[in-house]
Amino acid sequence: MIPTDTEDELTRLRRRIEELETSEARYRGIFESIPISLWEEDWSAVKQHIDRLVASGVTDLDAHLQSNRGDLVTCMRLVKILDVNKATLDLCGASSKEQVLAGLSGTFDEATLGTFRREIVALHGGATFYEEETTATTLDRAPRAVMFRIAIGAGAGRTWGQCIVSLVDITDRKRAEEALAQSKEETIRAQKTMLAKLSTPVIPISPEVIVMPLIGALDQARMDQATGTLLDELQRSGARIAILDITGVPGMDAEATHGILQAARAVRLLGAQVVLTGIRPEVARSLLDFGSDLPDLVTRSTLQAGIAYAIRDRSPSR
Repeated sequence: MIPTDTEDELTRLRRRIEELETSEARYRGIFESIPISLWEEDWSAVKQHIDRLVASGVTDLDAHLQSNRGDLVTCMRLVKILDVNKATLDLCGASSKEQVLAGLSGTFDEATLGTFRREIVALHGGATFYEEETTATTLDRAPRAVMFRIAIGAGAGRTWGQCIVSLVDITDRKRAEEALAQSKEETIRAQKTMLAKLSTPVIPISPEVIVMPLIGALDQARMDQATGTLLDELQRSGARIAILDITGVPGMDAEATHGILQAARAVRLLGAQVVLTGIRPEVARSLLDFGSDLPDLVTRSTLQAGIAYAIRDRSPSR
């Protein structure tokens, strides 16, 4: 006959085992059903390898692993995958756990190796977890953007014997962000084009005369834009005279003056003529530096004078 105390102890033991089994079943249920890729891994062999490197004289572990790829690959191969959940199979494109448990090499690429190196350095430095955005590769070599996180299990800080890795697939989010960024860039480009056109408007005065008032500083890019707009409008309208008014231009340096004269030459190639208005003394001095071009350039001091010249019956013919 078993003593009462022994029976009580056996009862408590059985109850404790049942509680542990229930807890294990609950944990496994959560582990398997959670919609996030989870990996249970044993990194003890990795820690031992790192400890040997440090003992051999390695003082800068990050620099060493960057310049000694062989040691980094060795660490990767020493990771023992204990278990993965269903979400991991879906993420990796695997049909069974055995395909994933065979090792990490099938899901690593260059970006992932960099993440792997940084997490080793972080854990060696005393961190109990590490996370960053990186990429994972499915078994059919399709890249996926993921948020990676590794945490050392409770009580495994000295050995790294239990590490829990989670991978959150953020591929769709990253694609949406990239599409949004591209859309913003296209919008900005369109706005810049619109602003450029607004900054160089073309105003028809008559069927044969158009005016382009230029306001603000002139550089090569702006003059190229203005010239293109001017030529397009001349081609469209069939105008014979284009008045470029620089009253609102604060100063004319050599680049701006050259741009104006280039625009005049381009207009002449279309059989039309440029009338330059808003001439001030400093502008006149700048134009003198390009004296060889002056005989073909009509200038007037004001826009009103330029318009009066253009609409007279003396407008040049094509």
